Amino acid sequence: MFVVLASQVEPGPIGVDAPILRSVESARHESITGWMVGITDLGGSIGTTVVVFVVVGVLMVARRYRELAFFLVANVGALFLIRALKAAFARPRPSADVVVSITSPQSPSFPSGHALSAMVLYASIFLVALAFDDPRLKRIATAIALILVPLMGITRVYLGVHFPSDVLAGWALGFAWVWVAYLGYRATLTPRGVRP
Repeated sequence: MFVVLASQVEPGPIGVDAPILRSVESARHESITGWMVGITDLGGSIGTTVVVFVVVGVLMVARRYRELAFFLVANVGALFLIRALKAAFARPRPSADVVVSITSPQSPSFPSGHALSAMVLYASIFLVALAFDDPRLKRIATAIALILVPLMGITRVYLGVHFPSDVLAGWALGFAWVWVAYLGYRATLTPRGVRP
């Protein structure tokens, strides 16, 4: 999905970007906007850094060093992916003739950093939780991932700061990257000479 979207990227909207943005803009309401800004702030650099440090601290205290390595590789790698791809595609944010933005981020638009980092962060937390023998922890991690990953992308479209194609690309690449990192982690658990 990421490759397909990347091959079609242009400065303006592609596919159904514009109709979706205009439909979402017409559905905005003051009672919702405050929540959307708060959720999107959670996916910003400060909110993400806080969550990463909490997870790193928990894994260090638990002495789960393989899970810690996987978590750091996935999330630090995602940061480099976001910066490199935004610079490479340099897609402008949606213009005022398409949608009126509520906030004004300055970085390029494609792919959505919030969508990509949320996918990697909360999917990696879920995958780390699988290594623990605590059903409640797994349920909590699953719920957080299923709620926050979609919400983070939705807020970016609601606020008018991303095309829907940016968000889909972020989710797709984030999923692919965290899965590659997880396969690397799983390989470390397999005895030598045994095919994973």
